[in-house]
Order: sequence, then structure tokens, then C-alpha cells
Amino acid sequence: MPVQHQGMSEAMHSLPSVPLKDAARAGLVLLSLVLSGVIDYVTGYEVSVFLLYVAPVALGTRFFGVHTGVGVALVSTVVWMAVDHWTGHQYSHTWIWYVNAANRMICFVLAVWAISYFESRQQRLKQRLSAFTGPIPVCTQCHRLSANDGYWWEVDGYLKEFGGAQPQHKVCPDCARHAYARGGYCETAEQGR
Repeated sequence: MPVQHQGMSEAMHSLPSVPLKDAARAGLVLLSLVLSGVIDYVTGYEVSVFLLYVAPVALGTRFFGVHTGVGVALVSTVVWMAVDHWTGHQYSHTWIWYVNAANRMICFVLAVWAISYFESRQQRLKQRLSAFTGPIPVCTQCHRLSANDGYWWEVDGYLKEFGGAQPQHKVCPDCARHAYARGGYCETAEQGR
């Protein structure tokens, strides 16, 4: 018997390690899918709990990305179809069942797209915010700004890339006064007042 335990131990250590956080998240996605199916089965086909199936799709997308979200959408559709069949829901034509399943699948995939879209927008906004908060290294000679990637940007380029701004070149009043003063335009500027 000790030989078998050692073999089992070696087999367990050779399995790929899944971080505990990812395993817990996968369990949450699976649990929400099972609960959605059970609630759908208990309430029967007359009560639609379609939105409950969006929960595992949303969790799968949020935790693991778009590919997993689409996979969970497909599994959610299959679970809905199975539960709908097990509850004894009769359709006048079989194709209606498939059309309803396709409609649900499309809604689930749209939920995946919406979640991934808003997450990418959120990431972009966080990137913009982090580009303008905290210390920003500025060269004292050429006045370029250093980004997190180590590249030194001209101020205009930095504003365009990280802030989405469109710089417009103008002369501020102080610089205008200094430029006019150097050019001998002091008297004409004062006379115009």
C-alpha cells in the first residue's frame, strides 16, 4: 500500500497547478450556472428566468475573458434547452425550440460583448488617469515627459497618446508681452489700451 500512496502523491504533484483564486472563480461560474438551471427547472417553463443565465455568462467573461464568456454562453444555452425539455414544455413545431435557443445564445453573446467593451473602456480610462497622476519625470533640458514604457515623449505627443487631447499652439499673454517687449512693440501695445 505505501507504494500506491507514493504513486498517487507523485501523480498529484505532476498535475498543472491552478491558482486558488482562479479555481474559486471557476467554481462560482459553475455554481451560478447550476443554480440558474435548478431555479429554471423548479419554476417550470411558464416562468421565464432567462436573465439568471446571464449571471454565469457575465462572471465567466469578467473573470476569464471573452473566449470563456462565449463558452459559458454556449453551455448556458444548452442548459436552458435541457431544462426546457425536462420541464415538459411542448412547442407546436420543433424549430421553435431551436429558434428560442438561438435567441438566447445571441443575447448571451451580446452580454459578453458588452462586458468586454465596457472593461476595455474602463482600462483605457484608467490608463489615461494614471498618465496624469503621480510623479511624471520631465527632462530639465528638452522638457520631454517620460512614460511608463521608458520612452521620452514631446509634450504634444504625450498629451495626444495618453490623454486623447489635441494640443493647439497659441501664445499666452505673458509670453506675448515678453515677445512684443523684445521686439520694440512696448509703446504700440500700451498706446492701444
